Amino acid sequence: MNGEILIPLGFFAMVVAIVYLALRQRERMKMINQGMDPAASNTGLESTLQLRLGLIFIGIAVGFLLGDIFSSLHWLKEWVAYISMVTIFTGIALIVSYYLINKIPPRDRKE
Repeated sequence: MNGEILIPLGFFAMVVAIVYLALRQRERMKMINQGMDPAASNTGLESTLQLRLGLIFIGIAVGFLLGDIFSSLHWLKEWVAYISMVTIFTGIALIVSYYLINKIPPRDRKE
């Protein structure tokens, strides 16, 4: 898996992050102009979002690692190893995050 895929993927992720941050900033500025407190509108879900994203990134990294191991041992073709391992471990990460977030009582889900 060469840079021919990772460079456009990284560029796309960067563009999405910039657009997200710009929209979030615009929303906060509108709230300030209307006299609202932007911090009061937080629902406390940011910590759960961070947990979910952290587990997803760990799942993707483990998937790439095992995909590389399986393809180097010639157990699976390279593209099958990467795609299957990344999707399996990302799915496992989402399931783990679901159970971890449901263990946290709703009143304790704060920033």
